[in-house]
Amino acid sequence: MDAKQAAMRWFLLMVWAFGAGWLWANAPKVQARSAILIEASTGQVLFSKNPDLLLPPASLTKMMTAILVLERCGLDEQVTASKRAVNTPASSMHLQEGERVSVRDLLYALLLRSANDAAVALAEHTAGSVESFVQLMNEKARELGATRTHFTNPHGLHDPYHYSTARDLALIARYAMENPQFRAIVCQRKAVISRSIRQDDLWMVSRAKFLEMYRWAEGIKTGFTRQAGFCFAGAASKAGRRLIAVVLNSSQREQDTIALMEYGFNEWQPIALGQPGQPVGIARVKNGIREQIPVQLAQPAIWVVPRRDAARYRWVLMPLELQAPVQAGTPAGWAVLQREGQPVIKVPLQAAQAMEARPVSYRGLLWGGSFALLAYTLHRHHARRKRKRSLLQEAQ
Repeated sequence: MDAKQAAMRWFLLMVWAFGAGWLWANAPKVQARSAILIEASTGQVLFSKNPDLLLPPASLTKMMTAILVLERCGLDEQVTASKRAVNTPASSMHLQEGERVSVRDLLYALLLRSANDAAVALAEHTAGSVESFVQLMNEKARELGATRTHFTNPHGLHDPYHYSTARDLALIARYAMENPQFRAIVCQRKAVISRSIRQDDLWMVSRAKFLEMYRWAEGIKTGFTRQAGFCFAGAASKAGRRLIAVVLNSSQREQDTIALMEYGFNEWQPIALGQPGQPVGIARVKNGIREQIPVQLAQPAIWVVPRRDAARYRWVLMPLELQAPVQAGTPAGWAVLQREGQPVIKVPLQAAQAMEARPVSYRGLLWGGSFALLAYTLHRHHARRKRKRSLLQEAQ
């Protein structure tokens, strides 16, 4: 490495250190033992504190329970409460054995009141038994990349082998918030349900004070046990962005969550190129009926960056030269987000439309064939003359 390269590397390191220091100085001071903030659209981690520490998740467990129920059951299906469900320790919706309640209303009880009896009733209805349901929970966790999570029950009551991390719970929350039925439930402050027996207990009121305390709040789920402390998984949307925050074992879970959200919305901003299906540039085409074809994004091109650092980023198109015929959707290069010339992420491009090959010209073929025949004849004539001269020289 020469002196100029060394000086440039030192300069870039100082720029990065200054930006990181500025972000660190503006990062929220959270009381939670473990916390994380992610951008929902990209999955980027914007803030973390002990994000991979194994801790009891308490009722944040119910996010996974709701995911599986929504993916495997109809909302209007009727669930009959078993003796096991009725005897589940509180908190509860006070189910009675044999009581029939719809999946929809049990989900309101599960996610707003945090009813443990509703969790067991839903688990048994969905998978036949709590044990089979728990197996599905762990399989889904692995599918989502929550590899440091292990569930032993559908409600989150304490068990030493029931644990997760802030990072894993953020992955689960992010996935859950992609489901419109889940979002429609967790954003409610209260709901009135229908039930077959307990007509005096119809109001399911959310325990998430975050919904009242933060203007852009969308949910999601509170949790508490003596061993887990106060926990919360929160979501908020503002200006087209959704942030997911998880705080575990916090003495001020709502304030921690709000501080994380404010940090994410105020100190970070998206750098977007466009949406899939939107033409963003052109690629050259060989032997096509036209010389160029529009290209579009194969997936969203968006990344969030520190707001003060945003001017250092720009999207650069790197299209390929295509060969006709071209089908719509043919890979056509990359859109690359660069930070001062260095690649950060890349998003595939594809042809936005089909293009036929240029028709063959018979006149061109005739002239081309005639030229090739002439060239071949001259080559043969030259070869014969050369061979003849060689024979004469040998004879002499």
